[in-house]
Amino acid sequence: MIKTMKAAVLEQFHHELKIKEIPIPTPQRGEVLIKVRASGLCGTDLHIQEGRLATVKVPYVPGHETAGEVWKLGEDVTGFEIGDRVIVAIDILCNTCRFCTTGRGNLCSKLIRLGFERNGGHEEYMVAPADNLLKIGNNVPFEKAAIIPDAVACMYHAIKNQAQVRATDRICILGIGGLGFQGIQIAKHFGAEIFCTSRNDKKLEIAKKYGADHVVNTSKQNLYDVVEEITSGEMCDAVFDNIGINSSVQTGLDICRPGGKVIMVGYCEDTFCAEFQSTAMKEKEIIGIRGSNRRDLVETIRLVEKGILDPYIYKTYDLDEINLALADLKTGKSLGRTVLKL
Repeated sequence: MIKTMKAAVLEQFHHELKIKEIPIPTPQRGEVLIKVRASGLCGTDLHIQEGRLATVKVPYVPGHETAGEVWKLGEDVTGFEIGDRVIVAIDILCNTCRFCTTGRGNLCSKLIRLGFERNGGHEEYMVAPADNLLKIGNNVPFEKAAIIPDAVACMYHAIKNQAQVRATDRICILGIGGLGFQGIQIAKHFGAEIFCTSRNDKKLEIAKKYGADHVVNTSKQNLYDVVEEITSGEMCDAVFDNIGINSSVQTGLDICRPGGKVIMVGYCEDTFCAEFQSTAMKEKEIIGIRGSNRRDLVETIRLVEKGILDPYIYKTYDLDEINLALADLKTGKSLGRTVLKL
């Protein structure tokens, strides 16, 4: 049996990843060895590469969107068989804190994450706790399955739980891309009327294909004026800020109705500015989001298996092309989620 594998290793912050031969890990008690078939790329991978996440220590293997096959079982693992097709939940939970015991494991006070504090999926084989594995149907391609744990489930959590979107709600997704295209489908599933923004007409065409009702190129159009005209001044019930820069939260508040919500999904900068008086007096809410919970993952898997959601993948790359893939993501050449195929 082979003893080594290829992995994309981040050895130093602010440097490219290196493709190296490293030992195949051995699953310990309660763990599973997975043959990785697909590993998603995310803007957070760029933040990690830039050294912006204090809990990440190098050298290590990134990658927090993983799908593959069960390859080997550690001791005391039940419920899985060799060859099972699975996705890997990112969060390793303590299952004892106040958050884990009340269904909010994404806020676990002792949280450890695969692809962050532990090696992730940008490698040929990966070890994960059996508790983190969820089976997927044979009808779901690995590359689409891989992005369910983050790009799909994160938007599902934002739309269903944090914004509590209902039929006939008007929502706006600021800055469509890897998460936004999934969010359009999820919001449409809940019956919402959807606005989307981008400065890229190609992205807006994709948004319309997936069900956006109104698309706005903010380099050519005034977003507030468009929303005000179409809604007859009623504005949006919820706005999803997938941009995450200093000014984008205020943009969301501007197009949000009194009593509406701005959900902070993306993050590129550490702080934001917002108008205090108008936000408070109109009872607008600014709500954070961190990942998703296990229930969200189960529900999104079922929606994908039934064909209600179709995870959008813009492009796939080989593992050896990871630095090209990250460069394309950083420069905006990628028009949606990209995935490594192994």
